[in-house]
Amino acid sequence: MATFVIMGNAFSYCQVMCGGIIGMKNVVFINETSHFKSTFGKLLNIILQKINRKMRISRFNSLLFKPYFCGAAVPDNEDIRFVFFDSNAQARDESFLKYLVKKYKAKLVLYVMNPTSSMMLNPRFYSKIYDLVFTVFARDAALYGWHGCNHLYTKMPDDEPAGTRGDGADVFFAGRAKNRLQDILCTYEFLVNRKIRCDFNIVDVAKKEQRYADDITYNQWLPYKEVIRRMRRSKCVLEILQYPGAGPTLRMVEAVVYNKKIITNDAAAPAHPFYDERFVQVFDAPENIRLSFIKEDSEPDYHYRGEYSAKNFLADIEEHLAVGNTLPGKG
Repeated sequence: MATFVIMGNAFSYCQVMCGGIIGMKNVVFINETSHFKSTFGKLLNIILQKINRKMRISRFNSLLFKPYFCGAAVPDNEDIRFVFFDSNAQARDESFLKYLVKKYKAKLVLYVMNPTSSMMLNPRFYSKIYDLVFTVFARDAALYGWHGCNHLYTKMPDDEPAGTRGDGADVFFAGRAKNRLQDILCTYEFLVNRKIRCDFNIVDVAKKEQRYADDITYNQWLPYKEVIRRMRRSKCVLEILQYPGAGPTLRMVEAVVYNKKIITNDAAAPAHPFYDERFVQVFDAPENIRLSFIKEDSEPDYHYRGEYSAKNFLADIEEHLAVGNTLPGKG
């Protein structure tokens, strides 16, 4: 049986995404950036790595890369796969990746959950160094010869007392401002002016830009568990993308898994496999949001049956490796 070492992205929602495989005997889950005890220790490690590479000394690699495993015990066997999330700090560290291949004879797998257009991703580098690259974005899969895949997700248990579902806001939103702050605020204005109860949480917003600060929560990160709790209690969840049409998105996955209505500006939403116009409203401007969609007390059912399970993803990895369906130059 192959061993999978999952190198997460250090966010709490990553644990939810991989919840179905965490604890399995053949899975090692690492969801921290590193085990450096101080910034000085991290800088010293970087300097020593540079010296090591320049002098072409490999004997100290085990010591230099040890903090990257964050105290996790990685078995030394011949059938091991390292699976990196695209935003993992070590996913782009060529020296570390080559070390893994040499020491463990490992297969390297990259899971891309962000479009290449929105992150500093180097497709050419990834295609050269990784055996397999999976992406949730069909456009990137076709453009770079990567494998398409679903988002990963494991449904969290419902800890809410019976009878409290629906006691929250009409519309729930949580996210970074990025370059969409004005779109978020214009949508908020439209909704509250029509007596729609809103629970908006926006981070990375300068003080001078914090309009409606008495009603909107600014710059306070919600734990992921709390995000899901509020989503479950609300009637609808709101999604506003920086680049409409760049989906699929984790927010849409959450709506499907937890059977919540969603209002989104993602023009590509109708192509989503679970799309149902009764539960998903696509809008291009706030004034085009149908208020009846929000007010209706309907109970969505997307007929989700675990399609986002991380177990399916591990099976896909093994299937591709078994037939040698790796990137050019690999296998």
